[in-house]
Amino acid sequence: MTEDVVPVGPEDCGRGKCLALTMLLFGSIGGITWAIRGTGGWGGMDGTLVPGMTWGLLWYYVSRRMGVDGRGISFWLGFGIALGGMLGYGQYISWIRGMFNVKDEIIPVARWIGFLWLAVTGLGWGAPGGIALGWAIGRGTGLKGWLARLFVPLIVAFLGWILVQTCPVLFFPNHDLGIYGEELGRHLQRTVSTNTTNAVTAFWWIGAMIVAGLQRDRRTLIAGGVISGGFFFAFPLSAAWCLGYEHAPQYIDWWKVWELSSGFFMGALYALMLFWWMKPKHRPEEPSPLPVRVDKRRAVSITMCVSTLLLITFFGVTSRAGVVLGLYDDKAVDQYQWPLPRIILFAPLALAILGGMTARLWQILRHVGGTPLDQAREPALSHRVGDVMMLMGLVGAITIWPHKIGVLYAFFLLWAIFAFNRLRSRTASSVPEG
Repeated sequence: MTEDVVPVGPEDCGRGKCLALTMLLFGSIGGITWAIRGTGGWGGMDGTLVPGMTWGLLWYYVSRRMGVDGRGISFWLGFGIALGGMLGYGQYISWIRGMFNVKDEIIPVARWIGFLWLAVTGLGWGAPGGIALGWAIGRGTGLKGWLARLFVPLIVAFLGWILVQTCPVLFFPNHDLGIYGEELGRHLQRTVSTNTTNAVTAFWWIGAMIVAGLQRDRRTLIAGGVISGGFFFAFPLSAAWCLGYEHAPQYIDWWKVWELSSGFFMGALYALMLFWWMKPKHRPEEPSPLPVRVDKRRAVSITMCVSTLLLITFFGVTSRAGVVLGLYDDKAVDQYQWPLPRIILFAPLALAILGGMTARLWQILRHVGGTPLDQAREPALSHRVGDVMMLMGLVGAITIWPHKIGVLYAFFLLWAIFAFNRLRSRTASSVPEG
């Protein structure tokens, strides 16, 4: 069974209806994958590859359904947002509840400080993703332009680090109490490290936006503003769910509700950027036919996106899957521990994924022209994307089992399937052929 995809532009897709469905699709799957990111089996950056590469795949799928080639963006979208996974934020949840840990004591802290730092963290989470997306969807630049993009933000970030060191009272709560002495203790060490990293990342974003402005790079300004600026507000708003620990601590895992909400908001922001980019006036003109080298580069991007998504997903889920199957105790494994049963679970999956990726890359390398790569009639493209969505739902169920919040994962998956099916019907002007 093959699927004939006929270009249907966003202006022909019920206008706001298709945007709403795409935001619901990106947000629902984003909620599940963002929550997966926060469970055992993944670290910070590698875990964020799961939602990032999933959004990259959906970016390719939706744009292709509407007659736009989004292959070259998929991998860089996923990789960019994954860089935000290096940022920490855990202690801020105590701050928004008015509690500040100092060694073995808890002292008061203004709640707004916690929300402010959550906003800074949201900006930092979205910073590399938004900037990388802007570079991917924009026009190319010369060597000098790329040197400016790479080094000016680093210089501004370094100046930000100097500011943190010289004016610590601006960045470390309760600094006036003299608690930041030679022996910080575990909690204050975490505060100093986390706040410094998050502040420096925010300065990096400022530097990248300055460069985009000087280069008149409107796409990077828009992407950096929407993704980073949007998450600046969405991240602390989502974290407000954790105030539930004060009122009903045993009712549900409020932290997971926060993660589901954060992923939903971030996915919706990427959907907004997708529809903005798909308007012809916002995309660079492309030659027809597409040069073979460009076609190859884009085919490599979508291949690496899908392969990375599958590899990192199975890398992490085997940690919890072994517990569910009774192969080992949950205390015996995390993302860094590999008992023999986990190796047995992961090895054949990894070999299959890497083998398929290698074969596909070899096929791309040997391509000499003619029919564009990935643009011919493709067998059951929608089915493949649907399979990935179901896989993410299954992985989410495994990682959260046996907690009752798994019900919310099911609701998010149902919303994603609803949006996927409605969007598919609205963007297809021909029926599948057998």
